[in-house]
Amino acid sequence: MRKWICILLAAGIAAGLMSGCSRNVGTQESAVWQVLETEILAEKADASGEVDFTHDYSEEIKADIEDVVSKSESLQKELEQINTIIQKFTPLAEKAETQGEMNASSRWFYVIWDTELNNLWSRFMNLADQKTKESVLAEQRNWVAMKEEATLLSIGSSEENGSIYPLLQNSFLEEITKNRACILASKLAGIKEEDFMLPDRSNKYGLFVDNQGTGNVYSALVTREGLNGENEAVISVYRIGETRGTFTDHGSFHVTEVTGNSAFTVGEELEFPFAF
Repeated sequence: MRKWICILLAAGIAAGLMSGCSRNVGTQESAVWQVLETEILAEKADASGEVDFTHDYSEEIKADIEDVVSKSESLQKELEQINTIIQKFTPLAEKAETQGEMNASSRWFYVIWDTELNNLWSRFMNLADQKTKESVLAEQRNWVAMKEEATLLSIGSSEENGSIYPLLQNSFLEEITKNRACILASKLAGIKEEDFMLPDRSNKYGLFVDNQGTGNVYSALVTREGLNGENEAVISVYRIGETRGTFTDHGSFHVTEVTGNSAFTVGEELEFPFAF
């Protein structure tokens, strides 16, 4: 049985959360975008304008990423130019009519950021010193190990969501992968002594976990906008269970009120240092 609590969300935690990227990074169209748009519309839509949603675009995306990397004078500019690839596939995705087509096209955007992340990782491993490699590699392995559980915590199971689940899954994976790509880009920029600014990310909504430095989720906090516009928080704690409540983005993170037979107590503080 779910218990209800009222909590305060730590401003200090929120301020320290890892920043991510939004899908629309950068606003200026470039010559690169114009070339990519021409290629995709010419090659992937037939005379009637129909799109083959069964086509695997992985190799095209990989080539596009490599082109952007080679033409970008900085990592900051590189992340901005990833948007040109997203813009390339967006008109195709908008042609999706069935749930199956929507599910298939939603994966393209996840693959874009996953390919960029892998490209960044390869360059990072070539340039970082051994100590830095070991530290970031351990963090990266933990992130990979927790992705499946993070997805379940954030969007629920396939049984709960039915036919729309692949779309929800791809959208969530896109979001956390682009966040991770931005973080890795910032680390690579530091090694290359480049100026780099992490794009803004909501400090109110997201998934935050306590993994105790491992690849396992020991406790998790999901913050999101509820159905009625309220700030909803879902807390899952290992061997204790799950509880839900509302939160206020103010002060330190702690339980302020409980009702019923709650596993939490008033004044209890919880920490979730790993941000997806």
